[in-house]
Parts: sequence; structure tokens; C-alpha cells
Amino acid sequence: MENVLDKNSCEIKECRFKDIRHIFEEFHYKKGHMGGGISMCFAMYMSGEMVGGAVLGLPRHQSKYPKSIDIRRMACLDSSPKNSESYFIGQIKRWVRDNTDNESILSYSDITVGHFGTIYKASGFYEAGRTAKSKYVIWNGKTYHPRSLSIDRDYSYKLREAVKTGEAEIKTGLPKIIWILPVKRKKYKNQYEMPMLRTDNQTKEATRVQPGRRKNHRKVQRTLPITYLREQNPKESL
Repeated sequence: MENVLDKNSCEIKECRFKDIRHIFEEFHYKKGHMGGGISMCFAMYMSGEMVGGAVLGLPRHQSKYPKSIDIRRMACLDSSPKNSESYFIGQIKRWVRDNTDNESILSYSDITVGHFGTIYKASGFYEAGRTAKSKYVIWNGKTYHPRSLSIDRDYSYKLREAVKTGEAEIKTGLPKIIWILPVKRKKYKNQYEMPMLRTDNQTKEATRVQPGRRKNHRKVQRTLPITYLREQNPKESL
């Protein structure tokens, strides 16, 4: 496969989880088992060859992340061209924008396995905080979420038994980084292209000032509600 991404040869299709399970089994550290909570699956093709898969589902903490959808798992072949993942995420964002009322996409990077969110940064996500230390189960060389110990699945019964006998081990890892990608804007299409914001304490509004102009140049100023500033600083509310 060529190392240059040809967008004209790319195609994103909705699919079933079983269609992309083999991608995770080979190219994702959590392998091909999932504990449920799947809302939508996508397969990415290049010149007719499947090169990636993604699973979306509702966040575990829906009250904390209302109108959000979680990228629960995503992986591409190691041989896929550079920027394949960010292109894949961009197409998922477009689908979520056009087909749902979700206002953001949520995901996590697991520091325990050396994932620091490079792809998320390149795709426009911002870091929204960190989780508590994460627990995970190791069994037969595969990594399972602790939720797998309580769900009603055949492999879950075996996993619980393996924990009892000591064949499976519950470990504590590092916190995960929380990433959020806004999908819908109230006024601006791209927050990273927005000019700097300053706060007017008297009117409780944020004044938009275009770069290269004096701050008191009223002809180029527009106002944003102060609530919009809070949305741009999610760490304060986590």
C-alpha cells in the first residue's frame, strides 16, 4: 500500500461489529472483545481494501457528557498511509454532524500503554481532563475492561472464573486522557481559527478582537456570550 493518502480512493461505510472485529484483533491492544454499548460501526476502505474500523457508543457518564458520542474503539492497519486515522475521524465527525444531534465526540487515550493522544490532537480534539486511575483485566494475553466481569456474555462467565482461579489478573493502570471534539458550533466553524477573546467585566461579555488590530478598534469587534467562553474552557467544569 502506498504511503500517501489518496482521499479519492477512500470510502467510509457503515457496518456491523463482526465485519471489523479482525482489525481490532490484530491492530488494537484491547483486541476484538467488546462489552456491549455499540451504537454504530464504520469500516474504512482504500481502493476497495478494508484498512480500518471504528466503533461508536454512548458515553459511560452520559450526565457528564450530554449530547456526546464516544469513539469506543478505532484502529487502522499498520500499513495504511500517513494521516489515515485523522482522515477517518474527520469523516466520522461529518457523519455525526449530519445524522445525529450530538454536539461533540468523546474519546480517551490510555497512557498505560503509551497512547498520549497524538492522533486526537491532529484531528482537532482538545484535552478535557483525565480520568481516575484505570483498572483492567489481563487474561490469555488480552486486555479486558473491568465491565466485562459483570455483563451477561459467555466470555464474561469464563473471565470471572479465571479471576477466581488466578488465571486472569486485575491490574491498576495510569489515568486516561479525556479528549473532546466539538461537532456543532453556535457561531464559529473552527474554534482554532477564532481570534483571541478578552472579557469585559462591566458587560459580562467576551469581546472578539481581530489579530493585528488595536483592542479598542470598535469597527472590528463582535461579542460572544460569556457562556460560550465557559464552553471553550471545559476543564473548569470537570
